Amino acid sequence: MEKKKIIELKGIHKEYGGNVVIEDLNLYVNENEFVTLVGPSGCGKTTTLRMIGGFENPDYGQVILDGVVINNTPAHLRPVNTVFQRYALFPHLNVFDNVAFGLRNFSRIMADIKNKVEKKYEAERLEVVTQLQKKDISKEDKLALRGKLKAIKSHIKSEIERERQDLIDKKVEEVETKYAPILEALEKKIDIEWEKDDEVREAKNRIKEIGEQITAEMEKGISKAKAMKPYEEELKNLKKIAVWTELERLEKEKKEALKDKALELKSARSLMMNKKQIQEAVLEALRLVKLEGYEYRKIDEMSGGQQQRVAIARAIVNKPRILLLDEPLSALDLKLRQEMQYELKEMQRKVGITFIFVTHDQEEALTMSDTIVVMDKGVIQQIGTPEDIYNEPKNRFVANFIGESNIIRGVYKGNKIVEFMGKEFECVDENFEVGEVCDVVIRPEDFDRVAVESAKLVGEVTDIVFKGVHFEICADVNGMEFVIHDYEIAKVGDKIGLNVDPYEIHLMKVHEEV
Repeated sequence: MEKKKIIELKGIHKEYGGNVVIEDLNLYVNENEFVTLVGPSGCGKTTTLRMIGGFENPDYGQVILDGVVINNTPAHLRPVNTVFQRYALFPHLNVFDNVAFGLRNFSRIMADIKNKVEKKYEAERLEVVTQLQKKDISKEDKLALRGKLKAIKSHIKSEIERERQDLIDKKVEEVETKYAPILEALEKKIDIEWEKDDEVREAKNRIKEIGEQITAEMEKGISKAKAMKPYEEELKNLKKIAVWTELERLEKEKKEALKDKALELKSARSLMMNKKQIQEAVLEALRLVKLEGYEYRKIDEMSGGQQQRVAIARAIVNKPRILLLDEPLSALDLKLRQEMQYELKEMQRKVGITFIFVTHDQEEALTMSDTIVVMDKGVIQQIGTPEDIYNEPKNRFVANFIGESNIIRGVYKGNKIVEFMGKEFECVDENFEVGEVCDVVIRPEDFDRVAVESAKLVGEVTDIVFKGVHFEICADVNGMEFVIHDYEIAKVGDKIGLNVDPYEIHLMKVHEEV
């Protein structure tokens, strides 16, 4: 099944005070994808996120949503929500009211209607705008084109209003259709109960008779409990009839149905959610972030991790098409951050929303993403799956930033043979010319420690650090420092032998330093 693009950035350029932050950025994100923008501080990832969210405008270039350019669409009208690094929760509202805030103050339905209508006229509008931007255009043509643009905007406004009214009429009809049989059935049951006047009167008289009989028995010295025992079941049934329990229940049910109908009609006419729908949506969002039972907790009584979950619940409760997350885990401790990485990924699968995540943490990017976008100095360095980015880095920056790497200058000898450190090694890459200089990437965990006499490379241990699951060994190999991860300890000064399998050697084209 072909993936559908939901957001596209074309030729994006952004400067602050003459400093270029984003340069000719081109990127698209597919629907229901988890994409992570990763890179060092100042690389432009947060600025990219803010332009998608509508908090910043590009100096030039296009932000396109579902085929419609949204550069001038304000943030609140985009089907996009953001979880900020500092959460931005309202301290004076409890958890429930924080999550419900967007549902009470914004209609996603109206935003979707506007986006749908604007998309219909987008090609025509862009054509007129393009004509207007031509330098050699006459005043008469410019006036005519402006009139045409004004007419397009008027058509859009009229069609939005027509779509809105049609939807309201449809929703009102749905509510009436839903409640008509419910209320009709209740009315019939109530009428039947009202016809039971004689039965009620007889029940009351019989209760009175039984009471007199019990009193007479008690006057003879029989205890009240013993006197009542023969009549217990009969009295129970008589009292149900005598106090009209069923009628009261039906009247209450009818009253609640009328109240629910009124709420749904109000919601239908305003295209907003009613109280009952808001409550259901909020509780469902809190369930997704594992905060059931915290609805009325004050924000300042929540831990950092809990506040972050509230922020996520508030962002997903009105079901945006895209959720932007700007380093939301950075304030959490290591263990909680790792837990939330898995929970966020699972949450994304459940809600089916496109996640665009920003981090400078390579582990987060590798753990959570379907696609990783590596950025540096406002330029995309590589786009790919976590496996591609880690195993097949395109340049020195990516190889060094994503994971640890040993990068050695080598020469491709042909027939999947590369020479480096004065030795020839088999490899799996072959898209190089014979004699071409290349960069050889070997991850620290990909070296095999072997006996010195059978090793292709021999190094002297200069440092060793225990990392919990492995030892990180630094070794000097012919004047170059290598980093090796191994499960067996070594001592500073030891000689160690190293080999590497062909499929663990990755060759990169030599580029200027980025």
